[in-house]
Amino acid sequence: MQFEPWMEKVSHKDMPNEDLRYIAEKAGIKHALMLIFLLAGLSIYIPKNSLKKLKETYVINEYDGSRFTINRLAIECDLSQRQIYRIISNHLKKQKRLNKTS
Repeated sequence: MQFEPWMEKVSHKDMPNEDLRYIAEKAGIKHALMLIFLLAGLSIYIPKNSLKKLKETYVINEYDGSRFTINRLAIECDLSQRQIYRIISNHLKKQKRLNKTS
């Protein structure tokens, strides 16, 4: 998708519906236009906890066993230390179950 000169004149008020107006206000006109061009006709649902699995994967991959890492991950992922420990604990339990069945 290439941005054309006429697109520079588009404002959030020009968006065809409230959802796209909101996206244009929060993420920018160019991002709203990209959605229109690339995903026209699609209905998209964004779950409230859509980043949860990504954060969990990041924590599991980054954890090196140190308390410093727990603190760093908590800050980076906007989670509590307790949540970080729970993610790691659940992962270790799952690994243990998988090892028993193999």
